[in-house]
Amino acid sequence: MDLSRFMFPVEERPIAIHDGIQDIMDIDNRNTFLSADYKALVRADTNEPISIVRNTYQVVPNSVLINQLMQELVGMETPFVVEPSHSFVMNNKMRLQIKFPELVVHDDDSDIALSLYLHNSYDGSEGVRAFFGAIRDICTNGMVFGKSIAKAYHRHTSGFELGKISESLSEITELMPSIQARINVLIGTDPDDDLYESIEKQLGKRMLKQVHESTQEHPSKWDVLNAITYIISHVMDQRMQARYQLAASRVFAL
Repeated sequence: MDLSRFMFPVEERPIAIHDGIQDIMDIDNRNTFLSADYKALVRADTNEPISIVRNTYQVVPNSVLINQLMQELVGMETPFVVEPSHSFVMNNKMRLQIKFPELVVHDDDSDIALSLYLHNSYDGSEGVRAFFGAIRDICTNGMVFGKSIAKAYHRHTSGFELGKISESLSEITELMPSIQARINVLIGTDPDDDLYESIEKQLGKRMLKQVHESTQEHPSKWDVLNAITYIISHVMDQRMQARYQLAASRVFAL
C-alpha cells in the first residue's frame, strides 16, 4: 500500500476575511484578518483549505506519525502488513490499520488477526489516538477489542503512546487467550432481549433492523456481532467506522 498519499504537507496561515464594506479583500489591512487566536490549516501541495483552528492547536503531521510508527514496527520481530481495507486518508483526517498476521484468534470459519488502528486529524475532531482490534480474514470484517485491551492500559498513566508499541503489543499478546475465550463464549451463547436493547441504544435502531434482516433464524451472539462488523466494514462511511466499532466492543464486552 502506498503511504505517500497520507503524507501531504500542511501549512499554518493567517486568515483574511471580508470587512463587509469593500468589494475586494484588502490583505494589507490587518483589520481584515481574524485575530491571532485563530489560524488556517492548508494543504500546501494543492492549496486546499482544511480547517480553521485556534492558534494553540498543535499540528501533528501524518508523516511524522507514520514514519515513527514504521520505524518502531520495523525494529520489532513481529511481522506486520498495512491493511488497506480499513485504512483511509482525507485532507482533514486519516486512519491507518496495521495487521499482525501471526497474532491470531479464531472462530469456526476464519483466522482473526490482531490489528493496530492509528488515527490523526487536522480539524480538531480527534487527537492522535491508536487502539487495537482485529480483522476477520474471510470477510475483512474489522472489529475493536476495546474492553479487553483496556486491561493492558491501566499500567500506563498516559494511555497508548507511539514509541511504546512493542510494550503494548507484548501486553496484548498476553491477553489473546482471554480474547479467544470471550469469542468462544459469544459463539456458544444465544442473543437475548438485553443484547438487542443494548445494540439499539449503542448503535441505533437502523443498525438493529439491519442485524435482524441479515442474520439467520437462530443466530449466536457471535453471528450477531459479525453481522454488525460486516455492516460497519462494508456499508458504512469509513469516517464513521471507528465510532461504531468501539460501540460494538462495548455491547459485546470485547
